[in-house]
Amino acid sequence: MRRNRTSNRGFTLVELLVVIGIIAVLIGILLPALSRARRAANQVKCSSNMRQIAMAIIQYANNNKGILPPAMINDSGGDATIPYADGWFWASELVHQKYLTGAPNILKAAFPGQYFFNGDSIFRCPEGLSPDNWPPGVGTSGINIGQAPTDSANSIGVYGVAANPRLDKQDPYGTVTWYQLNNVQTGAAGNFYPSGSLITPFLFFASKQNGKPSGSGIGPGMAGQLQFPGYQRKITMVKKTSSLCMVAEAAGLNWVMGGPGNSPNMTTPNGENNWMPGISGRHGRTARNHGFSNIAFFDGHVAQFDTKALSTYVNPVTSKGGADAIPQSVGVVFTINLAR
Repeated sequence: MRRNRTSNRGFTLVELLVVIGIIAVLIGILLPALSRARRAANQVKCSSNMRQIAMAIIQYANNNKGILPPAMINDSGGDATIPYADGWFWASELVHQKYLTGAPNILKAAFPGQYFFNGDSIFRCPEGLSPDNWPPGVGTSGINIGQAPTDSANSIGVYGVAANPRLDKQDPYGTVTWYQLNNVQTGAAGNFYPSGSLITPFLFFASKQNGKPSGSGIGPGMAGQLQFPGYQRKITMVKKTSSLCMVAEAAGLNWVMGGPGNSPNMTTPNGENNWMPGISGRHGRTARNHGFSNIAFFDGHVAQFDTKALSTYVNPVTSKGGADAIPQSVGVVFTINLAR
């Protein structure tokens, strides 16, 4: 009997190279598409987060006689006589007072001085820096102030102030956020309502204020600031809810003005002046220093903006840039007096 045996022939080197080449071409075609799809999904997730946050702030105001929450109040450094001695941070309070869920507490009473971060949070922008790779910073830290919207410093999570242990003996709590309210720090004369020019809808109250603005009647302490009528913020002050920014993608608390005196204190390596370098261009990139940023408004809607139009705008009449000079025609304003 004749036994027919067939031999199995392997792939030749040429055939292997052809297959590898085809796979490489397919990967080159598919990966960019997958990356775009992932980033588009991140943008949608970010927008959804901000919409829920905006609605929670509106609910907070409705439950508190129309008063808007402060962005932050510095802790007292151990002085129990100062109002809000343990400090106040808007994101932490929205969670603590149960206006929002799905944001983990970064503090544990048994571990004073330690922080426990979790990236799965409604305050987490999926395009922001992971707390595993870049630990979040305190609200007044200089590490969360970028030189341009695409600067990584603008994508750091921030936990504001979080005392542990607390002077009021409550269980410690804190919340990390990759979003910030539209606010500036107290102290500048332009913050006074209704005569100021830098009237943002939220304020950051410092525990110590150097100096006393002329005619303001406000003392250097926290109690004086909180009682000063010009620093009161109510939702009724907002007349055009669809154009006044409530929450934006940012890290530094004073992201609105960019720097002291509302001047273009941040100059990018290519010589571009950024009047609003603190707003974060996390989603995509339109130029070397600019990308897209989500902004939530007082009517609850969220829209995406190219940061270049915001951070490089200069008023052609006054030659002044910054938040108090951006007209409503750009699609968003940052001060109450422009949104009337």
